[in-house]
Amino acid sequence: MLKEELETTAFLARIDIKEEEKRKYLEDINKMFDYIKILQEPDVTDLKPTTHVTELRNVWREDIVKPCSKEVIDQMLDGAPAKEGTFYKVQKVIEA
Repeated sequence: MLKEELETTAFLARIDIKEEEKRKYLEDINKMFDYIKILQEPDVTDLKPTTHVTELRNVWREDIVKPCSKEVIDQMLDGAPAKEGTFYKVQKVIEA
């Protein structure tokens, strides 16, 4: 990036950059551009996209409903501000 490009960008972004800062910013920006050039060098046209670095797969199991004792249900509902039977009662949040 040239100094003029930096000054134009700073002007358009309404950023006031001091002269000594310009040298530092230009150096940093040019280092970033050099790194981008390095990343663009390898030919990746035949590579498949990577979604995960390992071949781990999620293990699924059947969802089995197990009964719960009345004591446990009562204990869970004790702190509820409102309940109806064995359910928590909440305000309606979606209009039909």
